[in-house]
Amino acid sequence: MVKAKPIKVKVTSSKEYEQIKKDLKQYLQHIVNKEFEESMDYMPSEFFDIFPRSQMLLVMENALNIPDVEMNFKNPRIESIEKSVKIKRKYYSFITYSTVTSIKMLDDFSDETLDEKTFRINLIKLSLEKGFGSNNVAYKSRTDSFEIKTSKNAYAISKNGKSNWKFLVLEEEQKIVLEKILPKDLHSKI
Repeated sequence: MVKAKPIKVKVTSSKEYEQIKKDLKQYLQHIVNKEFEESMDYMPSEFFDIFPRSQMLLVMENALNIPDVEMNFKNPRIESIEKSVKIKRKYYSFITYSTVTSIKMLDDFSDETLDEKTFRINLIKLSLEKGFGSNNVAYKSRTDSFEIKTSKNAYAISKNGKSNWKFLVLEEEQKIVLEKILPKDLHSKI
């Protein structure tokens, strides 16, 4: 027997929508503020059964606190929140959000020539464009920094469908882990 796929209906207004939106904004604000420990309170506990919370905290801190690089997150924006579906004993809502990441190299480039600066900027920009797409990367000459717009898909997950929403970001490189946490009906969106 084939199980039906979740209905793809956008919620325009409801208590459920407002609660998901509120919880997602809080989760994203913790990330913007680099409050990684607090942001993990918005992740499903099943994720930590696979990756211990203490190790995830180290990974996040190491990835985002690179020496000689200033990295900041800004402009978190909720793009869409779909109507939740109940599968087994949990509710799942497919969501899309975006953020802008600002990256600035902190090295002293005061003695570099114009050609060296052009080479450095183009090399970094090409590398970022390869990972994020050319339309999502911009160089800001005034601040000698790069801005990267990222759009993420995730599932909001709740036991009661009304409150305490947790967020599981859908990353292709984590597909094996995500398939262990999410019901099979939701695997097609990973």
